[in-house]
Amino acid sequence: MMMNSQMMQMFEVSEDDLELVQKLGSLVSPRIDEFIEKLYAYFGVILGPDFEVHFPDETTLARAQADMRRAWLEFFEGRWDEDYIRSRERVGEVHAQLQVEPRHYLAAMIKSIDLLTIDLIPTDLSVDDRHAMANAVRKVALMEAALVVDVYSRRTAEVIAQQSRALVDMSTPIAALWEGILMLPIVGILDSRRAQDIMQRMLEQVAEKEAVVFILDISGVAVVDTAVANHLIRMTKAARLMGCEAIVSGLSPSVAQTIVELGIDVGEMRTTGNLRDALREAFDRVGVDHGK
Repeated sequence: MMMNSQMMQMFEVSEDDLELVQKLGSLVSPRIDEFIEKLYAYFGVILGPDFEVHFPDETTLARAQADMRRAWLEFFEGRWDEDYIRSRERVGEVHAQLQVEPRHYLAAMIKSIDLLTIDLIPTDLSVDDRHAMANAVRKVALMEAALVVDVYSRRTAEVIAQQSRALVDMSTPIAALWEGILMLPIVGILDSRRAQDIMQRMLEQVAEKEAVVFILDISGVAVVDTAVANHLIRMTKAARLMGCEAIVSGLSPSVAQTIVELGIDVGEMRTTGNLRDALREAFDRVGVDHGK
């Protein structure tokens, strides 16, 4: 109920406004099919070629029109309760799934308000009644539009976050080389955001696989500077806190020289010049004979 009152207060919608929406609904509902027809004609204009993308055949179009007809008849009931809000949240979720752009939805809502308050409203009403009903419909419709777009934005953000997470997982392919030994080749640029994602993935895998050694191969890192070195130091310290030794491999002579010139204190960070040496250390730590 909190959301109900907050939304109504935000858009200055009163119970009287909801009653006026009901009254207008009783007047224009007999012409609902005409309203839907005009609205979809407008969709054809604003969507252009995308109209056939969203409505590829007559069956899909008829189903969409029936859904919209039902939605507007619900609108004319003049309710703003939990059930109605949930139904509008589903509209936002569907729009996000279909990737209907908010600008198209908002344009359609504004067009709907114009049709209801200009074209379809009975002309025999007094000017005051027409104005009161039009104002009520506008406020309630915009309140509903805000709710739908908010849900759309939230759902879209969730999808983007999931996709970003999938990309991070793809860019951090942690491999189990041996029982107790994990390795991650880091390629490209290591910024703060990516370093945090890598650390989280690394610690998750260390816990899940009960790893004893974790090899971070940085031979593919484009630039090693103070920031990158600090990220690597934090990763190795975090791994050590979980009882896992982290070895940074792939330090070329130029990278080693850069670290010295920058005065970076690598502390107790274990490093090797190449992956082969890192593997030797790892096998020694887990007690595997690697045939030196």
